Amino acid sequence: MYDNAALHLTLPGNDPGAEQRLANSVAFAESDGQPDERGRIGAAYRGLRLKYAPATGFLQVRGSLHTFAHGHNLGTFTAAEARAACAELAGVLDVPPERLTVHRLEVGLNLPVADSPRQFLESLASHKNSPFVALKPPAGAARPLEYGAHHAAYRLKFYDKGLYSRLQGRHPPNTAAPHLLRYEVVFERKRPMLTVTGLSELTLADLPRPPVMAAFANHLRLHWNATQRRQHMNYADLSLADAALLHAATDVAFWEAMRATQARSTYTRNKAKATALLRERTEPHPYDAVFARELASITQLAAAA
Repeated sequence: MYDNAALHLTLPGNDPGAEQRLANSVAFAESDGQPDERGRIGAAYRGLRLKYAPATGFLQVRGSLHTFAHGHNLGTFTAAEARAACAELAGVLDVPPERLTVHRLEVGLNLPVADSPRQFLESLASHKNSPFVALKPPAGAARPLEYGAHHAAYRLKFYDKGLYSRLQGRHPPNTAAPHLLRYEVVFERKRPMLTVTGLSELTLADLPRPPVMAAFANHLRLHWNATQRRQHMNYADLSLADAALLHAATDVAFWEAMRATQARSTYTRNKAKATALLRERTEPHPYDAVFARELASITQLAAAA
């Protein structure tokens, strides 16, 4: 469930051997020990990028926990595998996992689907009044593969992971990457992660704990359900007013204009009616069942861990 992360640590000033242990760690074994222009010593280890500043004792670790564990980030990343990866990462750095604080995190699922998810991606409309925007296609792709909805401290990301991986040659050796839809919530700041988990600090030691994984899984569900898509509407037997509300239900610009010009009570009532009509009048997408199945699997594995 975890992918890219940014982890921070400041070595304790009262432990004179801490810096030497880090320098001698497995993760820094290939480093030349030479500082860059900012005085930081860098290292790369199994897809992770490490930067250590001797002047301040500050260590930053960036990269995919999933890739660190598997060598790629296709397929599933189970609770047991996440627990093992977090313990191994702390081991190769020779630091306690509870000292590594999480400052950025991608939480999501790879959803195996029967065919290309392009039509689904192109139907994405908005998430909590934020419209989905397409990113520039990577080399070799004629159309966008990734769509995102941005908020102040987090964003939602959906993309064609199967095709993207094939184009980048990053699928597992001697295999053909299947059709995969990647869905994730990208936490850009600490505060929303702490709100989700109920913790005062989120550390590497916390990530594989069942209550934390369950909290993130529920968060993924809430955001999936709050995502709106453009789709065929069923207007049968609706009044003109209700049909108009249904037609406008996924139009972000319309609701922004209404919020600016209508009384709050009027806006709230009509927005709630439009949301209810949209829920009642649209058919579930087949991917809803795939998402529910994959999320249930992760949740069950987390509870059993």
